[in-house]
Parts: sequence; structure tokens; C-alpha cells
Amino acid sequence: MLNMKKKLIAAVMLSMMTVLSPMAGSAQAAEGSSLQAAQTQEQLLPFRSAKIDHNITRIKDMTGDMIYLVEGKDKAALIDTGIGVGSLKTYVEKLTNKPLVVILTHGHVDHASGTAEFAEVYMSGKDKELFKEHTAFASRTGYIGGTNPQWAATVNTSDYRAEDNADRFKDLKAGMTFDLGGVHLDIYDVPGHTQGMKAVLLRENRALITGDGANMFTFLFGKETLGLSSYEKSLRKLQQETAGKYDKVYCSHGSGDLTVDYLARLIEDCQQIKAGKDDKVPFEFMGQKANIAYEIGPDHNRLDGGIGNIVYAPERVNE
Repeated sequence: MLNMKKKLIAAVMLSMMTVLSPMAGSAQAAEGSSLQAAQTQEQLLPFRSAKIDHNITRIKDMTGDMIYLVEGKDKAALIDTGIGVGSLKTYVEKLTNKPLVVILTHGHVDHASGTAEFAEVYMSGKDKELFKEHTAFASRTGYIGGTNPQWAATVNTSDYRAEDNADRFKDLKAGMTFDLGGVHLDIYDVPGHTQGMKAVLLRENRALITGDGANMFTFLFGKETLGLSSYEKSLRKLQQETAGKYDKVYCSHGSGDLTVDYLARLIEDCQQIKAGKDDKVPFEFMGQKANIAYEIGPDHNRLDGGIGNIVYAPERVNE
């Protein structure tokens, strides 16, 4: 699962980079080359960020994985901690001086590897063993190297944050609410991508952060995932529980922005897969076979113009 995810995420992220076509004229070519070099350099930064609402900052780590900083009047919450390269704590302290709580949507390497710098961390206990496997030093170096060797070549051993002990984390459960001072974060279950996967509703912002629970490529492959039918039930439950409570959906990869009806679109995708009406694009890694539901073009968007894509184990469709 980890290695397959590296390959697919690498493809998605590379598709997000601007590829400049050859230009007629030396001045245009020089300008294009400079822009491309600047973009490449930006990709190599440990962190970069942008405000997406008055109290929400989207932070990208060097592999493009997204972390969300949400601020209230009294406290701030950091939703996920990325790949664990560079000091996220130092970076965040330049953005806010409020006390921080960390909320992990799940325990995968690209979301949970930067926790050691933070005192108060919440994660579902169902992802504890997954966290231990994924955030080990070897998993992180392998992930970065598999995502882009150019990035890996810029990282020194000292740049990696220490491994953390999930036993110290507080258990993140559906129904919990974090009061940041006029800003409330409500926690919802959305198991599928992992057993302990959580979504976070930013009540006053009317925004839903889905992490990898609903993504431009949702991965349902590997021992930590649920079968497709169980995932569909999770989506329906989340859709019902959050209906009418949000106008924006944020995820953890790609552009970070999903359509407001994205949960419904993924439910439709699940139904199409169960009916055998998807494209069933073969994917194989180390003898393990999976399907990408819908064929994609060079830009990694669906060729049929649809929204949402799922990578799933065909033998687990009815689980």
C-alpha cells in the first residue's frame, strides 16, 4: 500500500507542476526557463503556505501534502503534520502565537510524521499500529525518494523530525468538538482509506476537511483499508451527518479543493464500480493487483469528465 501510494501520489503531484511548452523566441524561452526553475525551487522548500480563509492557512510540505492551520480567538489547531521534514513547529510559530493542538486525520506517512515537535496530539487509536509502521525513519526516506528523487537528494538526515510514540497520543473519536475560541472543530468518522480515518468540520467556516477520506484519488488498497462497500457506507453516513453544514470541501492532495457535492460523486463512483460499469484500469505492484476506477489523461483528470477516482482491490468490492 505504501509503495503503491507513493507512485500514484507522485503522478498526481507531478501533474500539478506547470510544464512549459517550448516557446518560439529566445526571450520567451529564457522567461519560461526561469519560471520553471523558480517553481522547482519552491517545490524543494520544506513548507510553503497560503491563506484560504480569514482564519485558515493551507500549508504544503515538500512533497505537496497539505496541512491545515485553523485559528480561533484562544487556540489554534493543526490538522495533520506532513512528512516530518523540517521544523513544522518553527514554521507554524511564525504564523500564529496561539497554543496549538494537533489533530491527525489518519496515521499515514505523509500526514502524521511531524508530530514529535508537538505536545498535544490527537489520533484515532485504530491507526496506532499503522502510525508506527508509516512514520518510521525508513518509511519516510522511502516515501520521499519514491515521490521524487530530486527532493530526496536535498534532504539531510538531520532534516527529519524524530520518530514519535503514538502511545502518548490522545484518542480521537467521532463526536468530539475542539473549541478554539469562537471556532469549533467537529470530528466525524469516515473509515475506508484507513480504519481510523477522520473528517473535520469547521463549523463557523462551513468547511469540511476530508484528509484522504475523500480525495481526488481515494486509495482503498492494503491491509489498513476497508472494502469498497464498507467505504460507501462510511461516505453515506458522513454525508447524512454533515448535510447542510458546509459550503467548502478541502482535502490533502492535488489542489486541495473539492466540489461541494464530492461525497455524493464518490458514492456514485462506488455504485458504478459495484455494478461493473467503471473502466477497471489495471494497476499492479509486487504481484498485488488493484484497479483505478476511471481512466485518466496526461493531466490525471478523468477522461469521461467525471469527478472523483478510486483505487480499489477488485476482490474486496463487496466487503
